[in-house]
Amino acid sequence: EWREFCFLRDNFTCQSCNKKGTTLNVDHIKPFSLILFDNQIQTLEDAMCCVELWDTSNGKTLCVGCHKKTTTYAGRSRITKTV
Repeated sequence: EWREFCFLRDNFTCQSCNKKGTTLNVDHIKPFSLILFDNQIQTLEDAMCCVELWDTSNGKTLCVGCHKKTTTYAGRSRITKTV
């Protein structure tokens, strides 16, 4: 639902290059891994209750090419916990 809402809001248009009619992704502006870390999400139940995780203002529609140019694509900025 989060992803679909972002696509609809952005009119299925890349928010970086304005392409339409191509494969699209929704990019997390604040990295997904950072949201999980900051909110100490450990379980599905934690995730379902996390307001920040489902905040659609943290997503933007990008074509694959523009998404690959982001600093967070494919976990590039993945946050890991150390014990």
